[in-house]
Amino acid sequence: MRKGDVANLIVQQVLGILCLILIWNLVAGPVGVDAINVPPCLGPCSAIPNCHQSCIDKGFPKGGVCIGFSFEDLACCCTQ
Repeated sequence: MRKGDVANLIVQQVLGILCLILIWNLVAGPVGVDAINVPPCLGPCSAIPNCHQSCIDKGFPKGGVCIGFSFEDLACCCTQ
C-alpha cells in the first residue's frame, strides 16, 4: 500500500467512528441523560447568593448545592 492509500483509509475510519458517535448521541442521548439523573442547575454559584434556598423557591423541596470540578466553575444544582 502506498502512503496516500493508508492515509485515506485512516481518514475514512475516523469519519466512520465520528458518524457512529453522532448517531449514538442522537438516538441514545436523551435516554442516557435520564439514566444518570442529571440535576437541573440554576447557574453559577457566584451569581446565586443562597443556592439551597433558591432551589426551594424554584419548586425543589430538597434544596440544592454547588457542584463542579473546581472552585472556579461551581454551579448551583437542585436536588430532585
